[in-house]
Amino acid sequence: MEIHLKTLNSRISTDNEDILGALYRLYSENAPGYRYSPSYRKNQWDGKIHFISKTGVFRTGLLPRVLEDLEKIGCTPKLVHEDPVEEISPNNWEIKAFNYYNYQKTLINQGLEKKRGIVKSPTGSGKTLIMAGLVKALAGRKMVILFNAKQLLTQTYDFLKDTCRLPDIGLCFGDGYIYGDIMLCTVQSIEKILDTHLEEAEVLMVDECHEFANGKTTLAALRAFPKAQYRIGFTATPPSEIVPKMNLEGSLGPLWDYVSTSGLVDTGKLTKPIIQLINRPYLASGIDEDMTYQEVYEEYIIHNDSRNNIIKDVVNEIRETTTKSRILILTKSLDHGRALENLLGDGQVQFLQGSDSLGERYKSISKFRKHGDSSTLIGTKILQTGINIEEITHFINARGMKSEIATLQALGRALRRHDSKDKVFIYDFMDKENYLKQHSNARKRHYEKEGHEVTVL
Repeated sequence: MEIHLKTLNSRISTDNEDILGALYRLYSENAPGYRYSPSYRKNQWDGKIHFISKTGVFRTGLLPRVLEDLEKIGCTPKLVHEDPVEEISPNNWEIKAFNYYNYQKTLINQGLEKKRGIVKSPTGSGKTLIMAGLVKALAGRKMVILFNAKQLLTQTYDFLKDTCRLPDIGLCFGDGYIYGDIMLCTVQSIEKILDTHLEEAEVLMVDECHEFANGKTTLAALRAFPKAQYRIGFTATPPSEIVPKMNLEGSLGPLWDYVSTSGLVDTGKLTKPIIQLINRPYLASGIDEDMTYQEVYEEYIIHNDSRNNIIKDVVNEIRETTTKSRILILTKSLDHGRALENLLGDGQVQFLQGSDSLGERYKSISKFRKHGDSSTLIGTKILQTGINIEEITHFINARGMKSEIATLQALGRALRRHDSKDKVFIYDFMDKENYLKQHSNARKRHYEKEGHEVTVL
């Protein structure tokens, strides 16, 4: 048996059809929503995504997994490299302005040695510094770093260029374009680098790579760059579902998980969270079993005066008992954010919206940070990722939801270290109505899975 390796796709070559058939079945999963597909209903498709074809073709990032499974049945295939493999001698990756933690050094060296993989690094753990070390080590060759959000791109660009003093850094997003051999690019603007980097880039990095695991455009980007021997993703929250997990792994490689949020808390690198779930009785009108999730959400969360007044009470108690508190409140919808702003509005509340310009966002955040007394910042998904506010002392999750990624990313906003705090208080809700109860229980499990203690009030 041989495995013919290429940068993007590889192929198992064997006369044993039984092995190929077994792998074809093993590396398959029901496609999301397959039951509703006309081709499935007409028996024209089995409803599955196959990560190894009947002829043995698979995404090269799955190679470690495939070799492990073949070893279980006593197969040790010969590896045949069909694409040229250049031995690259990395530069010194240390950046003088920073002291690296051991886990950061481990992940940088792992990336340089293995060339393919997904760096799992919790929010606040210095993920961008790990990326910077890899960029410096591999500088001198064309490189692309992909982002799914302009804000994350610009922050990383400033960090690499101005803070780390790395040369030849370019950027590409919307109307913005600065050429560099090391190009930071949003996936939405990837067509602008087709002629300069698509075929030539030897290094591909993907920030917040879990956001690329689904979707035609993002997956196409992951599966491009045919000369990129180095393919490394970064995320604090890798997907747990099989299909997106295999999509990422096939394009980038296996998950490297060396440090947990609780481990970083225990060693003082992140702030200890005091997580409290509010289980008080609060009322909502008009709820019945026939309502859709959106209807329940609007009635029980957005327009629920009783629940919103509990948030107001929590905020007022914090203000009365804590000097210079910095309170972050996350909502799912603008309507909910506006309702809370009106309820809390006393000159101490900043409401950050996606429609705000970058200048308006930074102005609001600066005011939140520098207010002489306690201050409160309300925001939607825009505050979930990409904005670093180390001063947060209290975080209120007002939005509900069940997503593990959204829950842990939001939590990570509050755990960053700052001299003004030695712990951070997290408030969430044990909602009880249809759909919302399951979501509350899911969030509780997500917190506990990360190793955090959770108290129900």
